[in-house]
Amino acid sequence: MSDATWYYAKGQTRLGPISGQQLKELAGSGQLQPGDLVWQAGMPQWAPAANVSGLFGGAVPPIAVPGYPAPLAPRADIGQDAGIRMLIPVGRSGWAIAAGYLGLFSFVVLPAPISLIVALIAISDIRKHPEKHGMGRAIFGLVMGILGTVALVFGLISMIVGR
Repeated sequence: MSDATWYYAKGQTRLGPISGQQLKELAGSGQLQPGDLVWQAGMPQWAPAANVSGLFGGAVPPIAVPGYPAPLAPRADIGQDAGIRMLIPVGRSGWAIAAGYLGLFSFVVLPAPISLIVALIAISDIRKHPEKHGMGRAIFGLVMGILGTVALVFGLISMIVGR
């Protein structure tokens, strides 16, 4: 919050000038409410006090007042939205995606050992980067990689013994 000169309005009465510190004190004491309008030089128009960053300690969400610009809401990371992650692979570990597909193709048996290795890398990557998702895919790749590798080993053993 800027310590420049501020003006504020209580109902139809405009008050000020006051310092940024004084404005913050008014907000802290409850004399300035989140819906009261404030203004300082450089602002295109009066805005709700709740929209001034740091004035209420961040505890009050920005509010919209008819006739005034809407407050800018912080953009959420779409990778944190479970619904979006179901549709597209955002916020997921690339290793987890690869492990999932290799696990799916491990029915062919050939990529099963590769799926196993990539799944282990994916699990390690997700543990190092908790903001990434995809542990389910990595586990799927691990399980299918194990099953496919076991099938591959049994197949190779049966071919050797069958000679």
